[in-house]
Amino acid sequence: MNNLKGRVALVTGGSRGIGRALCLQLAERGVHVYTCGRDEEALRETEEQAPGPGSVVGMVADVTDLESMTELFAKIRDERGHLDILVNNAGVLGPRARIEKVSLQEWRHTLTVNADGVFIASKLAMGLMRKSGGIMLNVSSSVGRKGRGGWGPYAVSKHALEGLTGTLADELEDDGICVVSVNPGGTATRMRKKAYPDEDPATLPTADEVAGTFMTLIERLDVAQTGRQYNSRDLMECFGEEMEAEELPYVGKA
Repeated sequence: MNNLKGRVALVTGGSRGIGRALCLQLAERGVHVYTCGRDEEALRETEEQAPGPGSVVGMVADVTDLESMTELFAKIRDERGHLDILVNNAGVLGPRARIEKVSLQEWRHTLTVNADGVFIASKLAMGLMRKSGGIMLNVSSSVGRKGRGGWGPYAVSKHALEGLTGTLADELEDDGICVVSVNPGGTATRMRKKAYPDEDPATLPTADEVAGTFMTLIERLDVAQTGRQYNSRDLMECFGEEMEAEELPYVGKA
């Protein structure tokens, strides 16, 4: 997707962290960005920080709530008529615990946000994206590609996301829609601080740096790369290099 000016994007979870950073970088490139979250004040801050020539519109909507997400997509359809970019970024960490210590309520909440939320947004986006092709970018994790003890339902939910990525890639290829996953790796965000409270955030990439790797994918990928799994750390090594989409490093296919 070489020319981003005038494109239309939805970034879920754009009230802070990587989601906010990506909204702002897309707007700077001329994209009309929609985003959602549950914190209205934080969404307004994202809107206010948006640079031109694009724009950011925030709407209070819970990715797990079909009704509010349907209203969001209706707004995009009425105002723009199509959608070019979907970034399924919203997620929760859930309990950092062994499975035997996780309650059923904690289990269900984590999977509902991290798996059901991606399903709902992707399902609603398809009709708007079939008009223009485009890209779906699903934010994953290293523990969504190889299970790791102590990561509980978060790891399981990200495995579900990877499975959905592969399924959608196969189903939507003929519609010209590229569906990929990206593992941001450790990032200096609030979620990371919750997972590793004693870690020095200065040792980690910033949300802006990680969002920059998402931009690399959005700008360069097309349906020929659908189904691939990317790591932000690998993509950071490509900053400043003129690389074609096929040359970007990836770790496998979902």
